[in-house]
Amino acid sequence: MRALLVLLLVAVLIALGVFALTRTGGDAAGPSRPDGRVLAGVPQGHVYTSAAEEPADVNPLTFRGPAAQNLVLRVTHDALLDHDVRDGSVRGALAASYRVHDDGMGCDYLLRDGVTFSDGAALTAADVLFPWLLFRAGHLPMGRVADGLQHVASADVVDGERLVVRFRERHYAAPTLVGESWIVPRRAWFEAQVRARLDDGEAMPDVASRRFAELVGQLDRETGPGTGPYTMYADGSSQWHRRRHVQLARHEASWRRRARPGSWNFAAMRVLFRDQGGARHALLRGELDWYSGQDLDGLLAAHDQLAADYVRHVYDYPQLGVYRIVWNCREAPFDDARVRRALGMLVDRDAVVRRFPTMTAARSHAKPHAAASDGVPTPRFDVAAARAALRELGYHPENGAPLRVRLLALSGTDALAAIVALLRDATRQAGVELDVRERALAPFLAELKQGDWHGILVLESFLPSGDPHRFLHSQGTNNHGGFADARCDELAAAARVELDEAARDRLWSALHQRAAALEPATLVAHPRATVLLHRRLRGCEPGRFGIRPEWAWVPFALQQDG
Repeated sequence: MRALLVLLLVAVLIALGVFALTRTGGDAAGPSRPDGRVLAGVPQGHVYTSAAEEPADVNPLTFRGPAAQNLVLRVTHDALLDHDVRDGSVRGALAASYRVHDDGMGCDYLLRDGVTFSDGAALTAADVLFPWLLFRAGHLPMGRVADGLQHVASADVVDGERLVVRFRERHYAAPTLVGESWIVPRRAWFEAQVRARLDDGEAMPDVASRRFAELVGQLDRETGPGTGPYTMYADGSSQWHRRRHVQLARHEASWRRRARPGSWNFAAMRVLFRDQGGARHALLRGELDWYSGQDLDGLLAAHDQLAADYVRHVYDYPQLGVYRIVWNCREAPFDDARVRRALGMLVDRDAVVRRFPTMTAARSHAKPHAAASDGVPTPRFDVAAARAALRELGYHPENGAPLRVRLLALSGTDALAAIVALLRDATRQAGVELDVRERALAPFLAELKQGDWHGILVLESFLPSGDPHRFLHSQGTNNHGGFADARCDELAAAARVELDEAARDRLWSALHQRAAALEPATLVAHPRATVLLHRRLRGCEPGRFGIRPEWAWVPFALQQDG
């Protein structure tokens, strides 16, 4: 069920955004100060501050939420591979390089020399294999790391320097999917946490045991030492303050700074735990280097000082996905595609786009202009047709037999509130009794797990590869409503083994057309990131993967220490 934490996208991708600060030229380093340091020609220092709703899970083995990934684990932990944020190319991370086997069914990842964790321990083969051992045992509901490990048939470290992976099946993107999601935590730290949680007299369980997985799964606000440029731990203690903030301290020995001089220059990175209203107040007080929301034009018009202090950016990136209402196909009458299609006609996408002009109306589980969307019909908004279709199915509100719908949604964001308001009005006109349960994060997740809902309003992220398998295959990790269709399974599986891009797009187009006809989820809109970035930051232009503070820096005269 931890996989469902991806639903945090509802609350955070609109209130957060995904960032990748890219380096630009033309700025002088600014005046020096007596205690200032300049490395690779770039001033060091400044506490970079953003705001987000508090992540529910930052365990690198089990997390799913984008807040945990983008604002904590992306800078505290490394995977084997990552993306260059400027041009989107795949680059080495803990693996300095990789080589795909001649038969396409495996890959060698050459492990980087001299990597240390933030506690000073050297990276070992045992650390690298630790996630694979847990996944193979099958007892721990793993998070993002499982996106890659699900493709692995075997893995071993050879000669202490080469991770040799064989894949379960041919997959057009298996080498990068595995490399980008294989996050490496410190095994000894997790073993120590398990040992500390054992009952009196209980023997230390094996890593592959159900008991070990149970205790690891209890760690949701602890990351353990990582190999990234920052750490949650200062002087050995966690800097996580519940319902307040987390402050990440520099990991001075990070391989990233050695391999990429001039990167990761901030003294610390702080995330304030705020809902959208709280983040807006922090912005108006000048506390944030970065703020994301959907109504930036209104904010800038109402507050002159914001325009003076911040630069507005609007951009897209591959993972930024789609708002959708996922129907519970396990429960009647939502197991009937006719009911789902009728409800889909009650979503006014054009009104959503008018309210949020940076959004685009959605028609598939792919980017709006992707070739995979070719041939997919544009959904229509038609209250009268929806009402007539539901009457034909026996739902007559005037006879006391309306269709009743329980919709679960996260509270706290302008976009979700607007979608809910439009849906309330349309369902009322159609004679549908809509019970919207807007919940804060913790109760939302609890109700989600219980399954007592007919629909969930979510913002889902895409994979950089564009593969919609996880949404539309019966075994997909984001198939929250239990949708199952043999033809969709066939198309989704065939696309994964198709190496020709054009042929794969044709398979995906057929899949999206089939999904449009069966409507397991009603698609609403594709957002774009809308961001205010403080002018004190230098090197802050969006790249292929958005804005991340990899190359950012602040002149000494403008730096803030805490």
